[in-house]
Amino acid sequence: MHRTLTVSLLGLLAAAPLAAAAQEARQGPPRWSVGAMTIVRDTPYAQADNDTLVVPLVQYEGERLYFRGLSLGWRLQPDGPVQVELIARARLDGFKAKDSPVFAGMATRQRSIELGASASTPVGPGRIEFAAFTDALDRSGGQELDLMWRGDFGRGPLRLQPEAGLRWQSSDLVDYYFGVRPEEAIAGRPAYRAGSALVPRVAFSSLVPLSGGWSLFARVSVDRLPSAIEDSPLVDRASERRAFIGILRAL
Repeated sequence: MHRTLTVSLLGLLAAAPLAAAAQEARQGPPRWSVGAMTIVRDTPYAQADNDTLVVPLVQYEGERLYFRGLSLGWRLQPDGPVQVELIARARLDGFKAKDSPVFAGMATRQRSIELGASASTPVGPGRIEFAAFTDALDRSGGQELDLMWRGDFGRGPLRLQPEAGLRWQSSDLVDYYFGVRPEEAIAGRPAYRAGSALVPRVAFSSLVPLSGGWSLFARVSVDRLPSAIEDSPLVDRASERRAFIGILRAL
């Protein structure tokens, strides 16, 4: 149950750029939007089932304040050439021993809340963004730095958003979710201390406005897992893939 909930909540967070794009494409004052989407996640954890889920999606986009799934933000300079935001977001990685046979006898790895900030600026037909986050609940005690470019191409009502980025995750963060503590080591699952990681990501999103305030969106992403994660005895693949498709309506 814990793993299934994690995947569904993760989908809400990961699809936030799509929800924002839907809001930007809509004319009129800021509003709430609601919808639903289907999520398919190919988890890197060994012997953990992949999931296909249908989950709700809720967002609010104001001039400064926004709420997208599990990400809450405040824009300091909404109209400046460099957009600076303060952000609180959920980190929804984690597992319980019952989620996979490979976790048997291991302590629970908990979800957490991260606080951080981002700065973005237009570059060509899109934006480049840098963000920094730290674990506010000290579950992992780790940090993450994100550098990303997201293009934005429109043709008629259709919007296309290719994306490429690189995330640096501290050793505390990676080790908490992918390490094996000495007291958890057993035959076939040796103790493992993970180091920091650079995780490249590519993604592609599309948005099609429909009549009556509805928008249809889709997104696919692939994270290439570096050796710090791939070498963990908890992991059995070198990438993590996600796909989302959904519908959103401005209220």
